Amino acid sequence: MTDHQTIVFETMDPLFKHMLSGYLLRTALELGLPDLVGEEPVPVADLARTAGIDPDLTLRLFRALHGLGFFRRAAPYTYVHNELSRLLRTNTGDAPAEIVSGFFKPDWMWPLWERFTDAVRTGTSPFSSVHGKDFYSFLGDAPQVAESFNRAMTLSLGPTNPLVAEALDLDGVHHLVDVGGGQGTLLRAVLERHPAVRGTLFDLDVALVDADPELRGGALAERCDVVAGDARESVPAADAYLMRLILHNWDDDTCVRILSRCAEAGNPGARVFVVEALLSDGHAFVPLMDLQMFMLVGGKERDEDEFAALFERAGLRHVGVRATPSALRVIEARRP
Repeated sequence: MTDHQTIVFETMDPLFKHMLSGYLLRTALELGLPDLVGEEPVPVADLARTAGIDPDLTLRLFRALHGLGFFRRAAPYTYVHNELSRLLRTNTGDAPAEIVSGFFKPDWMWPLWERFTDAVRTGTSPFSSVHGKDFYSFLGDAPQVAESFNRAMTLSLGPTNPLVAEALDLDGVHHLVDVGGGQGTLLRAVLERHPAVRGTLFDLDVALVDADPELRGGALAERCDVVAGDARESVPAADAYLMRLILHNWDDDTCVRILSRCAEAGNPGARVFVVEALLSDGHAFVPLMDLQMFMLVGGKERDEDEFAALFERAGLRHVGVRATPSALRVIEARRP
């Protein structure tokens, strides 16, 4: 092979992987192939027979998926799960697989990305044009989708609860409001770690239906209120406000509106803790999540300077960033 041919093939390999991986995974998921593969090696011909699909193209599909890192080739024409392909299974009860099911596998997600070219042309999220309603209304009208999505959120964020609670500087804080706190798992971790702090779980009515029982009637209920409301309109008065993965749901103007409500309602010197992943940290998944947030809700990921600019517009003073052992950062602002 000539040097020129070598360069061409070395260039084509990563290009093909990136270009085709999404389509190949979508096909495998739509055919239910990950659920047909067990823990023992299985001939592709048997899989094709069970699924009622073409055996030759099924073999060729498995070869390509194997080349992308999914499944292990146990023998010629025979495959078995590997660590990555196991994540593609459904209803396993396995936390990583549940996260993949909630975030990446839904059939309602794929049509959005088919409109990505139009989205880049227009700067408009395609969700409403594809589904006839915004993302939150869509979840409200599709209980099973909402349950899967919320379960994935809880499982993926749960391990970060103690990490964020430890990173918060709550010296002198008597009352903290968890804005958009949903089930309240993070607020529970904060209250457990900081016994002198009183908390308020604040979110829309529909988001509070599954609030942690400990916050409503358990041991922490004496130090916690559960309050329904819209942070774009108003928030309760407090010494500190906590928002984990809330602002990346919104455009800049809406973020400023939410932050402004905190600045207006907060006690003198009130702190605002924004918990997000930062583009400037260099994690490869953050630019991808940036586009995912745009496709779902028109939101975006940001770097520290962009958050500082939002704080300034809202009448807050940017204090700095505190790291956690996860990809999340605590970006702090204060009311003058």
